[in-house]
Amino acid sequence: MQIDANIEGLMDAMHAALLSANFEQLQQLAPDLEAAILGLGQEEDRKTLTRLQAKSARNAAAALAAGKGVRAAIQRLEEVRENAMGLVTYDENGKRPQPAGGGELSRRL
Repeated sequence: MQIDANIEGLMDAMHAALLSANFEQLQQLAPDLEAAILGLGQEEDRKTLTRLQAKSARNAAAALAAGKGVRAAIQRLEEVRENAMGLVTYDENGKRPQPAGGGELSRRL
């Protein structure tokens, strides 16, 4: 039962770290959680495992959302950098035009 509480506490701490974008804390918690999970025995009851699985799914969804946010921030920073380097135009739909050739690689024969 103590191991279960430790795992749940670590999972809750990881969830809080994901929500606050504290990636350093995530890095510190990951090895502790891995070690605690390895100590989980076969004798755990279904209720405990279901609860741990639900927290795991919650954390996975939060991690995916955090990754999406980081990728969006990187893309936005790239756009700001491009705008700072020169004029950027948009089409009538508010989209940035694709480079000539539609983004396809040209090939010499």
